[in-house]
Amino acid sequence: MQKEKNQHKIPKSFFVALTVALFFWLLTKLSKEYQAVITFPIEYVNIPQDKLLESSPLERIDIQIRASGFRLFVKSIFKNTIQLDAKKLQRKSNTTYYLLIENQKIDIQNQISNNFLINGIAQDTIFLNLGQLTSKKIPIQGVFDFSFKLGYHLTNSIVISPDSTLVSGPKSQIDTLQKLYLNKLVLKDISKSVNQTLKINEISDVIKFNTKEVTVFGEVDRFTEGNLESPFEIINLPDSVSVTTFPKVVKVFYQVGLTNFSKVNATSFKIICDYNNSLSNNLNYLIPKVITKPDFVTSVKLNPNKIEYLIQK
Repeated sequence: MQKEKNQHKIPKSFFVALTVALFFWLLTKLSKEYQAVITFPIEYVNIPQDKLLESSPLERIDIQIRASGFRLFVKSIFKNTIQLDAKKLQRKSNTTYYLLIENQKIDIQNQISNNFLINGIAQDTIFLNLGQLTSKKIPIQGVFDFSFKLGYHLTNSIVISPDSTLVSGPKSQIDTLQKLYLNKLVLKDISKSVNQTLKINEISDVIKFNTKEVTVFGEVDRFTEGNLESPFEIINLPDSVSVTTFPKVVKVFYQVGLTNFSKVNATSFKIICDYNNSLSNNLNYLIPKVITKPDFVTSVKLNPNKIEYLIQK
């Protein structure tokens, strides 16, 4: 039985011979010339500096080339990017331009290699939409959703740095652009100062930003309430009129961060009463109003909110 099995066993030399035969057959086939269509990626170079692509142009072209089977096989795997020269653009309308591929055939041949013969290119004309490039400085605005721990708050407005950026793009889009917005920032239970780097929202593939990120800073402090007495000034009082007020000072109630508490005094506030306002509204009292206060002070209230007065004769 063992002897019978050995008689049916294929010798290894047969497989070696078969492999060698297939190799030479394949080599013979690949050495012959063939024709094939290969799709190449393309890029556009030398676009005028004052122009910008407004829409995505054609990204690939189909080229029929002739070469040995081996070269075609390698080229189909390792494709180089074909550069099309935008200096040879021709104008069709205000924003529509076109390239005639026939005018760039020699350049394309040189980029592919002289080992390949170009028999034809499927696309004879490529259209490009080019807009006038313009630039403008645009303000940046944040979108914030903040909540604070009890007793804490911002001591001042959020500072965005830089607060604007130079943008470049098609004139038709830049002219209508008024603001750029940051990615929304959501923070909860805040008790420390805010210092974050945020990205500007992309609004178009063709609009370029000089700055893509900004710093957002907000000083946070524990707030306390303070109060003090402050004099007030009567404005628009005729020279011929003299008045006596009751009271002569008002009490100012305010909120301020602990770190700035010692900076507040009676001169920190400017309070006025407009005599003309009382006359025009037939009021027999003056209304005190705060017109100047420190930026770090919030929730300012006055007591009393009405000032009685007597005209002296």
